[in-house]
Amino acid sequence: MNKEFDGYRETMESLQFSPEAKKRMTNTLVEAAKAQPQKTLVRATRGGRRPWRIFAAAAAAAALVVAIGGGAYASGELMSVTNVLDDLFGGAPAQTEVVDKIGRPIGASATSNDVTITAEAIIGDKANYVIVYSIAKQDGTAFDLPEPLDNGVLPLVFTGETSSHVDGENSGGGAAYFYDADPNDNVFQYVEEKSVEMGGTSLIGKTARVHLENLMLQDGDKWYLFAGGSWDFKFTINYEDTSVSLSAGQTFDLNGMNATVDGVDISPIAVTLNYTVDAPFALLEEESGRMSERAERELDRFNPSIALNMKDGTILDVSNGSWGAQPSDSETVCYKNVVLPQFVNLDDVASVTIGTTTVPMP
Repeated sequence: MNKEFDGYRETMESLQFSPEAKKRMTNTLVEAAKAQPQKTLVRATRGGRRPWRIFAAAAAAAALVVAIGGGAYASGELMSVTNVLDDLFGGAPAQTEVVDKIGRPIGASATSNDVTITAEAIIGDKANYVIVYSIAKQDGTAFDLPEPLDNGVLPLVFTGETSSHVDGENSGGGAAYFYDADPNDNVFQYVEEKSVEMGGTSLIGKTARVHLENLMLQDGDKWYLFAGGSWDFKFTINYEDTSVSLSAGQTFDLNGMNATVDGVDISPIAVTLNYTVDAPFALLEEESGRMSERAERELDRFNPSIALNMKDGTILDVSNGSWGAQPSDSETVCYKNVVLPQFVNLDDVASVTIGTTTVPMP
C-alpha cells in the first residue's frame, strides 16, 4: 500500500499550483476521501460532511459546505435521452488520463462570461469520487475574493441544480466547498465530493456530466452575484481504484435489530458498506417535503456508526455519510457511503468497526 499511497503524494505535488500551495495541499491531504421491481429506494444524507483536513472544522462554515442530494427521497441521475443526444450532437466526453493513481481530465472545461471552470483532477473508488476544479478569469486577472472563514472555506455557493452526475448511476449524496490554495495566484478551487448507489459496477469508464451556474457570495445574511453564468462540460471518469474489500458475513446489533454485513470496502478516500437488517423500514412520506422528527428517528435506527481503528490506537469516527435502503416486508437491504474527512493510508488502518462488530483489514 505504501507505494500506492506515495503515488497520491507525488501526483498532488505535480498539480499546477505554486510550490508553497502544492506542499500545503499534499501534506494536509496525506497526513490527516436501481431499485429492484416492487421495491422502493430510500436515500438520505445524514450530517454535513466535514471539509478535508486541509481545513480545520468550524461551525461557522457549516452552511458553506453544501450538501448535495440531501433530501430523504432525492432523485438520482440515470442515462437519459438528453444525455444521449448531447453525446450525439455535442461531441464525446473529454478523455481522462491517469497519472500516479489520479485522473487528470484533458480539456474538461467551460467558459461563461469570461470565467473558465476546469476539472483539474478526480480521485475515487467504485462508488465515491472527489473532483477538484479550478476557477479563473480569461483575462488572467485575479478575483477579488472574500475573506475565508475560520476553517479556510470561502463563503461562496453555486445556485440551482449544480453538481456532477454520472451516467447510469443514482446519486447517493455528497458535499462541496470552495477554497483558495494560493492567495498569490489568479485561481481558486472548488471541491466536490460525491457518492453513488452501489450498482455492482465501477464508476471507471462512465461519463461525468458537470453543470454549474451562478456563483453567489454570502455577506452576513445576504447573497450577492459573484460570477454569473452557466458552465457545462463532461469527461470520462478514470483513476486507479486502490480500495480493498474486507471480509463479510458478520452479524451485529443495530438498535435492537439483527443486521448482517454483506460487504465493506475501504479506500484512501472512502468507506462503502452494504448490509441487511432483519426488519422492515417504515417509509414516512412528508407532504411538506421536510423530514419529520419521526422520520429522522427511523433513519437513525437503520444507520450504523462506522469507525476506523488505526494501528497507533487512534479511532476515527467516520459515521457521517450518505445512506440508502431497499425495504421489503421482512427485511431492509441498505448501503452507506462515507467520503472520508482526510486521506487515509490503508497500511495504517487495523480494522473497521461497524455498529457493534469489528472487521479486521485483510
